[in-house]
Amino acid sequence: MLKLNLLAASACVFVTESLAETRVIGEAAISSGLHDRGEQIGPLTLETELLLETTGAHGTLYGGLYRLTPIGADQAAFADETDYVIGYQFDTQGGSMDLTASWLTYPGTEDEESLELAAGFTSDLPYSPALTVFHDATLGDFGAGVSAGPSWKSGAWDAYVLARAGFVDAGDESGDRSYAGLELGAARPLGQQAEIGLYARYDISDADSFAREINQGVVTEFASSGLAVGAVIGVVIP
Repeated sequence: MLKLNLLAASACVFVTESLAETRVIGEAAISSGLHDRGEQIGPLTLETELLLETTGAHGTLYGGLYRLTPIGADQAAFADETDYVIGYQFDTQGGSMDLTASWLTYPGTEDEESLELAAGFTSDLPYSPALTVFHDATLGDFGAGVSAGPSWKSGAWDAYVLARAGFVDAGDESGDRSYAGLELGAARPLGQQAEIGLYARYDISDADSFAREINQGVVTEFASSGLAVGAVIGVVIP
């Protein structure tokens, strides 16, 4: 999911709170390069997500569709992705839990579809330290990541700095890596039901997993680090 849970990770889920028990959330993001778990998975990239969520006495159940679309001159070097997501988020002692199951597909390619299971815990402690783990039940990939950072008000903007680190253990051992990164971003409301955010992030890995040079739709040179900037907008429909 965004990966606009790349807006949970990539820009702090830029949507406003709503009192409605059931609501629709639409999000869209554009980035100069899409980074995820210590690798680049897109060049200039458009992400969109549509979720339906229902909040009850014990938590929030949600489901929806996530779409990753490489755009621009280098789009042929990366695969499109469409994910079907279901999840459950609830408060627990000392923080909140988020459990998700995602069916990952890659339209127009021969890449294998897979089921990814993930769990995340965000603490109520200062700087909101968080731990996430995932397992691809089809491919055998496994990984974990930690993140933390301060946030503050600056006029109409909510600003933040987020540090992250983690590892990925690929099922076929082709993409094992450890990674770390730093992100700076800010978000502000657009009326009562929408929000816009901006971010910049720098990521490093102990593997060459970022595109340094792309020629004729093929990554011809890799690097161990990457810098990306992006913008995201979210809309809530009660």
